[in-house]
Amino acid sequence: MAEQLLRQADNKVFIVGIAQESTLQKKDFPNKNGNGTYVAISGDITVKTGEEESHVVSYFAKELTAKGEPNKNFKALTTIMNEIVTVADVAQGLTEGEPTRLQCQGELSLNEYKGNDGEIKSFVKIQGKFSPQRYKGENFEADIKATFDIEGIIKSNKPELVDGEETGRLKVELYVPLYAGKVIPLDFITDVSVDNAGVEYLQENFVPRSSVNIYGNIINKSKKIERIVESAFGKNKTETTYERTREFAFDGGTLYEEGVHEKQIFDVSLLKEALAIRERDLATLKEKEVNKPQEQKDKGFGNGSANTAPQNKPTEDDGLGDLFGED
Repeated sequence: MAEQLLRQADNKVFIVGIAQESTLQKKDFPNKNGNGTYVAISGDITVKTGEEESHVVSYFAKELTAKGEPNKNFKALTTIMNEIVTVADVAQGLTEGEPTRLQCQGELSLNEYKGNDGEIKSFVKIQGKFSPQRYKGENFEADIKATFDIEGIIKSNKPELVDGEETGRLKVELYVPLYAGKVIPLDFITDVSVDNAGVEYLQENFVPRSSVNIYGNIINKSKKIERIVESAFGKNKTETTYERTREFAFDGGTLYEEGVHEKQIFDVSLLKEALAIRERDLATLKEKEVNKPQEQKDKGFGNGSANTAPQNKPTEDDGLGDLFGED
């Protein structure tokens, strides 16, 4: 009998904007078995969606599929790589014309690595699922966006605090099931447009162990702030700082209920093993990094196999107390 695993959650990101920068490259990568190399395109495309806002979408596509056949995504990504015109290209005089208008699809994932302090660092990234396409709509300005639509299991639901004071928004932590029974934790915040009645509903219904679908906007702003510092003599100097905001603000969602959303509800009894797999993967990452040369450290962590990882139990702060305690 096949092992039961958490079903993979719907996890969608949609971005429409102007190509700001591209680092796409065709490179040779070593095969995992150590024999030979394979060709793939790897890199990021930064998409500008506002005067002070942009979003990085990561791409990776092998030239050949597992069956040795040409990969359609590789072909499409090659075309984009060769033809894309970015804001950076135009600014540097490398090309003429208008920057390419793009529409991208992806999913939210985590990039995790060991920092120089020996601790595991984690940040959310947008992983492109298909090759980006040229914008094909009729009203580009109206269609510019960066949105997400995602399912998950509620880990916690708490008021947002800034300097110890509640902001009126809620911070919702989700466990998002991936492929092969894996899971990652992601944080979301209620959009400021959610009224008091909406916040009250979320507090009462979006409780730990609940299966939900939420959707909203990806915010990644970098506001430039310049301050004039007066000099005792001569010219004054200008100090430049940046005020950065990165969050996933949801403004709508659905609580999956028994008798209504039977197929969508996640089997929480399978979450313990998924979290155990995650802990083993992270432990393996820390062990492997110990013996790596310096130039190989601080590189991204995927979702490696749990088969060779040491057996580690989930830690106390992983939410298991809330999720699997007594009702």
